[in-house]
Amino acid sequence: MSSRNPERPAATAEYLPLAFGFALHQIGATVASLGVLDAVAGGPRTADQLIESTGAHPRSLRRLLYAAVKAGILGEEGGGYRATPVAAHFGPLSDMHAAPPVWRAWEVLEESVRTGRSAFDIANGAPLFDHFEKDPELAAVFHAAMTAGSDVQYPAIVEHFDFSRFRHVVDVGGGRGTLLAAVLGADAALRGTVFDTANGVVETAGVLAEAKVDDRCDIAVGSFFESVPEGGDVYLLKNILHDWNDEECVRILSNIRAVLPPGGRVVVFTSVLSEGGDEEDPAEALGAAISDIEMLVMTTGRERTLTEYRALFAGAGLELTSTTPLPCPYLYQALEAAPVAS
Repeated sequence: MSSRNPERPAATAEYLPLAFGFALHQIGATVASLGVLDAVAGGPRTADQLIESTGAHPRSLRRLLYAAVKAGILGEEGGGYRATPVAAHFGPLSDMHAAPPVWRAWEVLEESVRTGRSAFDIANGAPLFDHFEKDPELAAVFHAAMTAGSDVQYPAIVEHFDFSRFRHVVDVGGGRGTLLAAVLGADAALRGTVFDTANGVVETAGVLAEAKVDDRCDIAVGSFFESVPEGGDVYLLKNILHDWNDEECVRILSNIRAVLPPGGRVVVFTSVLSEGGDEEDPAEALGAAISDIEMLVMTTGRERTLTEYRALFAGAGLELTSTTPLPCPYLYQALEAAPVAS
């Protein structure tokens, strides 16, 4: 019997999210981009009120609202519409996934799998981070999405990873500085440095000032493929290595190893794919697997297993010394590495 014709047909609840996941995403993304979710943030709003506030075509918006209720993004209350908990996942992250260059990339996933090339590069004629130079609007959407996607991770990192052992934290590829602001805000004895490209640190000074840690934190500009700032005793890589292939990751780690003092540490915050025999939550494992495919689509990188991370560290003269599971989505962990003893 063909594998495409199983004995038991798939139920609607089983196939619908898979066959029409793209449509469900766009329903939520459009509800967000039209301003519906902002409008209902203060309480339920009627369809007429939402038509007025969004300026959308009345009948079309009513159809969208109906679909959003059926999808579980909106609920109905007192003759109006309200946001559900799922709606919180539609915002900057869905804005990025709805952007035309990103949709074009997912369109050519098959070619990416056949060739091993980044789908974004195939579809848009340049790698993602190079594309930002000519598309500042997408760059802004991307950085906003990364910040929003990390908001649930910062509290877990600060609470469950011990930074008190260190004196100076360098966040490599730290972008807007939100992680380091949270870390320094939780420990008044720490100093820090946010290191990223000029494009990445456009808003960093304001973020640090708002968090009232700018007097203890510097901003350094450069490429981690060339070098990283000296002076830290712990170097953070949060959601960085999964953007790059093995050779590129070893180069980044080697540049950190070159300035790491005795007793210094490298800490990688990342999803870790499960290996054979690992106990796993199916939904969390699926989330990590989807993230891995997104790396194939968007970058030269991938999500990795713990064994694969050990190999990356070893290639840069480092060894994995401890792992700390974090209460974040998609099998998220803190991987701590130290220089290999000579």
